[in-house]
Amino acid sequence: MKRDPFNQYIKDPDKKARLYLIITGAMIATTILIVIGTLIFILLLVGVI
Repeated sequence: MKRDPFNQYIKDPDKKARLYLIITGAMIATTILIVIGTLIFILLLVGVI
């Protein structure tokens, strides 16, 4: 049987918390980038930019 490195990484509480913060930060960053891209697209369609 092969060991799963992800499950071994999750067993340590400090690493688990760090991974949680990284994933949360990435989700917030992608949301902000999607909103900015949508606003720029709408402004381009309207002709403001």
